[in-house]
Amino acid sequence: MIKKVKCKNRLLLIMPFFMDYQESLKKTLQNDYIVELINSDQFDSCVINTYFKCSKIRWKLRHLFEKVLIHDAENAEISYYDDFLAQIKLERDYYQVIFCINGAYVPDTFYALLRNNNPHARFIYYAWDDIGNLLKQSHLKYFNERYVYNISECKQYHATYVPMFVQSALSGHEAKDEYDIAYIASAHSDRKQIAYELNRRYGEKYRLFIYLYDPSNSGDQFCQDTPLNYKQYLNVMRKSKAMLDVPHPEQEGPTTRSFDALLTKTKVITVNPHIKEYPIYSENIMIVDRDNIVIDDAFIKKPYIETGYQALTISDWLKKFNL
Repeated sequence: MIKKVKCKNRLLLIMPFFMDYQESLKKTLQNDYIVELINSDQFDSCVINTYFKCSKIRWKLRHLFEKVLIHDAENAEISYYDDFLAQIKLERDYYQVIFCINGAYVPDTFYALLRNNNPHARFIYYAWDDIGNLLKQSHLKYFNERYVYNISECKQYHATYVPMFVQSALSGHEAKDEYDIAYIASAHSDRKQIAYELNRRYGEKYRLFIYLYDPSNSGDQFCQDTPLNYKQYLNVMRKSKAMLDVPHPEQEGPTTRSFDALLTKTKVITVNPHIKEYPIYSENIMIVDRDNIVIDDAFIKKPYIETGYQALTISDWLKKFNL
């Protein structure tokens, strides 16, 4: 008797390439789908440079010039339309699912083509950054299923809240800590300044691990020109009492560090006051002032408290989208 093999649906995954999240997600999706992966941010630097040449002044007044800014963003991205087009299949109804994460550096005309060519496909959108901080928001109109990591944006963008996933299974904490505070991040905004201030205030009191990724590093004591990979990053967290979390100044939603800390049972010191509004908030999280980071010694010394709140594995996360 010949066994019938069920044909897998085809899924187009459009997302930023960041700390191997794209590979972890693709690998899990391949259990049920034939997956094609596109780096949504592959031309981000070029797009931003072009965009700000014509929009620098208007960006400061973006609430007054919203339509103009959308036009400027599309003009900056349209040069790369053919590059994105070359990465997909153009046959009608080729894809059964279009799954996009962020996707703000992809021209709207590309999404329009996908809708036109795949009228019966599910169009699913997830934002793992604040939508309001993305280069544009106009591409959301092509997605009828919308999910966000930022609770406060649910109503505005007609979306459902879904927290971010973690890439690893529970890894646990080392029996003996090597560091009191770990600070791992990309060196944007005021993060270098915070590193110096942290070291000045607490370098002698606490055992610090500071690692800032800066590809243009010119010998700064806290910066490296290669990022830690996910495994290295988790290993540092496993032997740290607390992780300092410094999101972008305009970011509201919790960073992935807060969820990774659940895996390693590491406490979190964050400058994000909005984290109080999220289910992940617990006694293991301390909120500090970004401009004046004062660390409570009692928080560092106290043990990690089991809360019962679990981070979402990729499989559990995909179930939130019925994938």
